[in-house]
Amino acid sequence: MGQRATPSRQDDGVPGVGDTLPNGDNGDDRKVILRGPAAAAAAGLATLRAERPTVVFDELHKSGKWRNFLKGFFDVYGGSARVVVTGSSRLEVFRRGGDSLMGRYFLFRMYPWSVAEYLHATVPATPVRAPEAIADGSWAALWSHGGFPEPFLRREARFTNRWRTLRHKQFFQQDVREVAQLQELATLETFATLLTERSGQQVVYANLAREVGVAVDTARRWVDLLGRLHDGFLVRPWFANVAKALRKEPK
Repeated sequence: MGQRATPSRQDDGVPGVGDTLPNGDNGDDRKVILRGPAAAAAAGLATLRAERPTVVFDELHKSGKWRNFLKGFFDVYGGSARVVVTGSSRLEVFRRGGDSLMGRYFLFRMYPWSVAEYLHATVPATPVRAPEAIADGSWAALWSHGGFPEPFLRREARFTNRWRTLRHKQFFQQDVREVAQLQELATLETFATLLTERSGQQVVYANLAREVGVAVDTARRWVDLLGRLHDGFLVRPWFANVAKALRKEPK
C-alpha cells in the first residue's frame, strides 16, 4: 500500500487479473476519483479484457465522499469486476460514521505477522492447527521487533527503534487528528503512554482520568478510540456469571 499499482502485462499484452484503479495516496489519482465512478472505470476497468478482473482501491478514504463514490462504482460495475478496498485502520473508523454500503461488502482486518504465519504461508485446512515449535531466533526477533514486516524482516535494533518512533509520531499527528479531531492531542499521547506502561494490568478508568486530568467518560472514550485505531486492545474477563464479567475491569 501507499504506492500506485501498475498493470501487470502478460505476454500477449493483456492486463492481468490483478490490475488496479486509482490510489488515494496519489494526488493525480484523487482527481480521477473526484470525477466519479465513470472516470475511475475509464482509468483502468474499461481496458481490461479478463473475465471479472479484480479492481483495487488503496487509501480511498482519503478522498471526500468516498462512500458515495464506492457505492456508485459498485452498483454500476460490481457485476463485471471484483472490488477490493484497502487502507489503514482509519478506514474502519470512518465507515462507522454512516454506512451507505451495508450489504455490499465484507470487512477483513489484517493483523501483524504472527507465529502461525511465520510457520505456514497457506490457509489451514482445519480451523485450528496443532501447535508447532518455532526457532529460538525467530521467536526472539518476533518478540523484539514485533510483527510488522519491515522491522521483523530487517531485525536491526536501530531501524526498529526509528520505525517505532516514526509510527508513534504519525499515529498521533495524522491518524488521531484526522479521525477524532481532538484538541488535547498531547494529553491523549500521555494517556496512551500510561496505558503502554501498564500493559497487562487492570484498566481503572478513574485512576487514569485523575492522572491526566480528564473526566472518566473521556478516559473511556480515549481507550475505545485507541482500540479502534489498533494502538492496543482490551482483554475482557471471563466468568460463568455474566453479571460479574460485566462489572470486572478489563486489562
